[in-house]
Amino acid sequence: MHELVGIDTSGYADQQVTFGFAGGISGMDAGRDVANEMFQTVSRFCAAVLGQANKFPELASSIEKRDVADAERWASVQ
Repeated sequence: MHELVGIDTSGYADQQVTFGFAGGISGMDAGRDVANEMFQTVSRFCAAVLGQANKFPELASSIEKRDVADAERWASVQ
């Protein structure tokens, strides 16, 4: 996850593969379409992984607050 932090992949979904010819070669057209779909899919995947990774600091902070509250409660009981 550390490797993904700070990498902006938002522009990759908009990238398109183009060829210098007019088209009409089915294998090349299919390859272009697959590459364009891969750009979008990889970009969405990276954004999802980064979104999940960013939840962990929030989770750790939440657990820490809960632990502090528990410690204060136990201190008042004694």
